[in-house]
Amino acid sequence: MSSSRSSRSARPRKEAPQPVGVPARANRYTPQQRADALRALAEGKAPAHVAAKFGCVKETLRAWAKAAQAAAGTTPRRTNGGSAPTAAEAMAIIKATAPATASAPSPTPTLDAVAQAKPSAAPKDSGAGLGEHEVSAILSYKKKHPSMGPAQIRAQLKRFLGWRLSVRAIAQVLRRAGYAPVHRGGRPVGDEHPQRFEAPHRNSLWQLDWTELRVGQNRRWLLVVEDDFSRFVVGHRLAEGPTSEVAVEVVREAIRLHGKPERVYTDRGASFIAWRDVTSFEQFLEAELIEHSLRRAHRPQGGGKIEAVIGTVQRELWEVVHFESVEEAEQALARFFAAYNHQRAHLGIGGLVPADRFYGRWPEVTAEMDAQSRRRQGVSALVGERRLFLEPPAPGERAVVLQLIVVGDEAELVILGRRIRLGRVEA
Repeated sequence: MSSSRSSRSARPRKEAPQPVGVPARANRYTPQQRADALRALAEGKAPAHVAAKFGCVKETLRAWAKAAQAAAGTTPRRTNGGSAPTAAEAMAIIKATAPATASAPSPTPTLDAVAQAKPSAAPKDSGAGLGEHEVSAILSYKKKHPSMGPAQIRAQLKRFLGWRLSVRAIAQVLRRAGYAPVHRGGRPVGDEHPQRFEAPHRNSLWQLDWTELRVGQNRRWLLVVEDDFSRFVVGHRLAEGPTSEVAVEVVREAIRLHGKPERVYTDRGASFIAWRDVTSFEQFLEAELIEHSLRRAHRPQGGGKIEAVIGTVQRELWEVVHFESVEEAEQALARFFAAYNHQRAHLGIGGLVPADRFYGRWPEVTAEMDAQSRRRQGVSALVGERRLFLEPPAPGERAVVLQLIVVGDEAELVILGRRIRLGRVEA
């Protein structure tokens, strides 16, 4: 024990590098050095940076500031983690600690100079630079889709208006308007790492799921069929119960409209499989040569995409409108899924709408979005609301059919959201 202790004591101790202009004994400082250190604090330098420069610790700086405040007749204040003094306190500190016998004292800064040199600790207001048309568009999307957060609203603005706004600026606008932050539950934490899967092309995989809803005083069941690659809802039905017959009818109608899928993916519900018998749904898939994949038992994580669609229906439709009749609910569902497929940008597919992917036009749309968003969004907003690749309007919906737009010296013709470049306008 003694030998090891003696060997450790015999080792040479590493000396910390001595700051320039600081005495060898770090516990002795001249009045000029103290004044320079406090002056650096008053100019807004970080306490840790000043302490490292003068070879002391932040507690020493706070002691110097407290002593200087007492000598200047100001009330010492409590500091939070070594924060710099205010502008008024900084002036008192500099005057109290300035050496009387300095050969060439540095000029004392004015109060305005100290106040301007000290950076503000207030957070930056990222939404202050938005125009009225941008704020109006943000609030309009929030009113139409109450469950959308700033990132989702940003995707809508970029997809349909060609704007590139920051998420922080949109959140600031929503906060000022009195909207509470939107929080979503995180991914479940388990033994396995979450893996992202996406079908390679449209109609490669369809996902199906049921959810129970309330219509008036009765219960109804909603079946949703979604294309995995594009998030396009290819079919839905509001039924009295989750039966195999309804599932067969919905899938058959979806095939008639959108083509046959290679595979379907469902849970182990009684409408899809049976333990001691074969359901009509399984018989239909076998006759149509469609593969049937099942989720693992007690593992709901595999149906995240279809669950997200159902959650959106519940938040933005069923929790907002109370339906008294089945007919009214069916009409609302038809309008909702039409807008979901064609007029709602989806974060899971790069800010595109499901129809962009399902109909194979996403390369053109993505290039158009990027080109449009690089321009000044205020210019395009002042010439009217432009929505890129607008779908034909639904019955009763107002749409701009034809527009002639001049951006800079370039003329463009917009027909139903599709742009035709006419060329440069000659003076």
